[in-house]
Amino acid sequence: MSPQPEPKPDYPQMEQNLIAFLTEHPDFFDRNPDLLSKLELPHSNGSAVSLIERQVATLREQAEQSQRKLEEFVAIARENELLNERLHHLTVKLIECCDFDEVINTLQDLLHDDFRAEAVELHLYSASEAEHLTNPDLDGFRDFLDTNKPRCGRLPHGQLKYLFGPQAEDIASTALIPIKGEGLLGVLAIGSHSEHRFHPGMGTDYLIRLGEIVSKTLEVVSEPGS
Repeated sequence: MSPQPEPKPDYPQMEQNLIAFLTEHPDFFDRNPDLLSKLELPHSNGSAVSLIERQVATLREQAEQSQRKLEEFVAIARENELLNERLHHLTVKLIECCDFDEVINTLQDLLHDDFRAEAVELHLYSASEAEHLTNPDLDGFRDFLDTNKPRCGRLPHGQLKYLFGPQAEDIASTALIPIKGEGLLGVLAIGSHSEHRFHPGMGTDYLIRLGEIVSKTLEVVSEPGS
């Protein structure tokens, strides 16, 4: 009678049993400290390191990741604080304006200087212009105005040409801000030479606040197109 071959070990099951045992006995390595230094784990560079060394390396990597995240949060907080200061300064200056032209000039100057905008254009429409469905000036912008929400990203060349005129060739990304008030409708366009400055995934909270401030200021000082 020929000998029966020995059954192959069920390594997956053994592995699961080992995981279960270590999970149920987290103090196992505390009771067997010598084993930690004997266990070797392969490293990505091909060398072997002890379990303790691997744990130290993992903890160090986690600490570095946490430090990077903390630095990112601090940078975002500082940028938000700076934006708040700039928006406050813009609001104060707009409140000081006495007429429509002064509002426009102040808005353009501060967006250029404080917000580093390469191009700033404001297009306003009278009530009759806004209601006219065949008004070519509103082609491509009517849906944007209906949603009453800022829009960021790249625009077709035709829209850039209408918004920025001769500067259109240099504009790589744009923030569109709806302007709405009593008897007031328009588009505030802020253009950048960088395609990464304004993109669809960016937050628009500050743009919404900017649109509300400009809309209210223009509503107070003038009724354009009336």
